Amino acid sequence: MKLSIVTTLYNSSNYILEFYRRLMAEVDLLAINEYELVFVNDGSPDNSLSVALGLVEMDTNVKVLDLSRNFGHHRAMMCGIRHTTGNRVFLIDVDLEERPEVLSQFWNAMDDDPTIDVVVGELAEKGTPLLRRAASEAFYKVFNALSSVRISNRELVSRLMNRSYVEALVAYQEREIFFPAIWVDAGFKQRKILATKSHDGSSSYTFKKRLAMAVEAVTSFSSKPLIYIFYLGLMFSIGSALFILSILYRKLFIGQVIIGWTSIMAVMFFIGGIIIFSLGVVGIYISKIYLEVKARPNTIVRRVHQKHMNSESN
Repeated sequence: MKLSIVTTLYNSSNYILEFYRRLMAEVDLLAINEYELVFVNDGSPDNSLSVALGLVEMDTNVKVLDLSRNFGHHRAMMCGIRHTTGNRVFLIDVDLEERPEVLSQFWNAMDDDPTIDVVVGELAEKGTPLLRRAASEAFYKVFNALSSVRISNRELVSRLMNRSYVEALVAYQEREIFFPAIWVDAGFKQRKILATKSHDGSSSYTFKKRLAMAVEAVTSFSSKPLIYIFYLGLMFSIGSALFILSILYRKLFIGQVIIGWTSIMAVMFFIGGIIIFSLGVVGIYISKIYLEVKARPNTIVRRVHQKHMNSESN
């Protein structure tokens, strides 16, 4: 197989046919005869699956992985990548925010320099709505401050990868997958090409989902929060010890007694909050150990739809 194309489906029925048409135009332009197009249905609540199955009936190169439920965008992408067989794998979202036409650019760039393992799109214009862009930039700054893996908020999903790099990606076996960090952590020689991205004003990532992803990302690729908790506890211990010594000094040598409960209660509540917060952070890490030890599958494929010789493979 010369090329594998992977995309995920979630509320994507309005985009699939246009995505397929534009992508096939790129495949024809590059004169690629051996290819596969892998759709991963991530428990989509709309009729994305039926639309994709229509393409299966039309094109034997189309394959649909129907997941048993919604597992999340990054897990679905990993599932699709694991089911590819191509020497090169093109990953892109189906919603057309990232142009399928970049395939030929990426392909030619990899042909020009065979030493390149990955060609990835880099956002050329900041077309994202202001609030979403501010939240994104804040997240990336916090993540890079806490993690040894530095990621860019301008890097797009669309990328063309060779088989060696793909094999490196599928070797990551953690339960919670955060691709922007995995892409960097895997290494290899990468080249970035400027690309544009359109925005229709809507997103399947709610604030709750983005917050959960931020917590998962930081705790998956950094132990610094635990180190910071240690130093925070040490700082409060030293500060408390100095405060007690100052009280004893005033009592024994000056005869001054500090009275009143307001300040004491405020300090108690503050320290109590720090303790609860610290236990919560430690609890998150322990819960991740719990999930990893159980080694449950990242995704479950309910059924594989692909047409072979006028028959359907299950």
